[in-house]
Amino acid sequence: MMMRRLFVIIILYLIFGSSVSAGDDQLRRGIPALKANEEYASLLEQEKNLQSSVVSLQLQIDKLRAVLRENPGSQRQYADQILSMESEMLSLQSRRNQIGSRITAIEQAWLADHPDYVESATENRDESVIRTPAREQKSNLVYNPCFEEYLESSDYRALLEAQQAESTMAELAARIVADYGIQSELKMRYDTVRTEQAASELLASYRAAESTMAELQDSLSRLWNESYDNKTYAYNYVLDRLSREDLLIDQEKSMEKARQRVVAAQRENLLEALSDYCIRKRQLISFEQEMARLLGLTQAADSLQRVAQSLQQVDYRLPRLELIERYFLDYEPLEFTTTRRYSSRNPIPDCPVYEHGVMYRLLLGEYKYKQDPSIFRNAVPLYVQKTPESRYRYFVGGFATKAEAVEAQEVARKRGFRNPVIVVWYDGRYVDLSVMPEEGAAAYKIQITGASALSASVRETVGRMAPGVELSRVGQDFIVGRFDDETQAEQVAEAIRSVDGKLTVKVMQIVD
Repeated sequence: MMMRRLFVIIILYLIFGSSVSAGDDQLRRGIPALKANEEYASLLEQEKNLQSSVVSLQLQIDKLRAVLRENPGSQRQYADQILSMESEMLSLQSRRNQIGSRITAIEQAWLADHPDYVESATENRDESVIRTPAREQKSNLVYNPCFEEYLESSDYRALLEAQQAESTMAELAARIVADYGIQSELKMRYDTVRTEQAASELLASYRAAESTMAELQDSLSRLWNESYDNKTYAYNYVLDRLSREDLLIDQEKSMEKARQRVVAAQRENLLEALSDYCIRKRQLISFEQEMARLLGLTQAADSLQRVAQSLQQVDYRLPRLELIERYFLDYEPLEFTTTRRYSSRNPIPDCPVYEHGVMYRLLLGEYKYKQDPSIFRNAVPLYVQKTPESRYRYFVGGFATKAEAVEAQEVARKRGFRNPVIVVWYDGRYVDLSVMPEEGAAAYKIQITGASALSASVRETVGRMAPGVELSRVGQDFIVGRFDDETQAEQVAEAIRSVDGKLTVKVMQIVD
């Protein structure tokens, strides 16, 4: 129930929080000539009162969130209260936006009848820039005495702690970018390496880098959320003390736009912690620059400008990496040698059975005792497998598809083998295709070719349409399956094609 209420509030916030027009970015001053219009004057007063209520609620919510961070055990005590206040705030914002739309309509109608109207300079003046003597200024914004003057001692300590965490967060962000490069290189090498041993070593290195990346992102996310909340609360509190509701409105809308950009970045499957940090950090720096301007802190404003410029150089648009584990199957064609390959000194090897993937072979015969290699007419490669009944099966070749196995079967017959039988292992399960399967025993898989890696959208499509079905890599191909229903396999295949038309996607039948 709690999660459902939270979801509804988030949706309402996204609907109403972004619906204010660009013309309402600051608290409306109004057109003096319209003040005699009773409806217009009343609407202006209602808008002002509603905005004051919104700002007051936002400050209370921020304060409660700060309490929650310091005392996680009190979540039950405050969670319902926060949700109720957020719901009330959204309702007020919706009403304010409706009133704002009506005010704008009245102004536009009046301006249409008065095209020569020009807003006077006094109507749009910057009312209050506080002048702080240069000798009292600090280049670091939060160390300026005015913040200690305006804030409660506990809030000022939280602001200082947030500032002291800045260097740690910047270092974490830089490490994430550097480790991402290492992880990307490991993934590229893993996706293209040709031997199983090398792939195994690269996979271990990648998993270690992946674990480090997760720890870095968790640390950055934790520090950043706490720092951001403490700073925005402190700055909003100062603006409230200064009665700058216009700037509080600007800040509220700026925060909402940043949140929307963060959501968009998550939809693009970017690194969540890094993108959230960079997007909202830029918004916070802009807010801090406005605070410095308001308080007349020119040294801090100059310092923040340099920070803003350096932050623009950080490329946070890094897509999350997802490595699909590869399975190495040794496919080998049927051949005939002029000299004997197998002997008592070089016996026929045991038949490898792969845990994942599909492997076709030709069954040349099943015997009670081991056979002399000479009876197999110099066919290679040969393999032997002892059954649970202590009989010996002899196989030749290793094929990726049934078509290849059928072609090899014809070659074997021409070379004198009377009844070479096509058999297959599917994820380690052995099937003799010469035995008619029972009705309903057919199964299907999807083969995807044409890419060295699958995009996040393709993986998401597979996960959504075929939950619980394995996606694996076999050689240079990707396999989705197994499916017991051909119709479902075709539907998933068509969805994959619609997401990425460059891929070759085939539904193939397998038999248990």
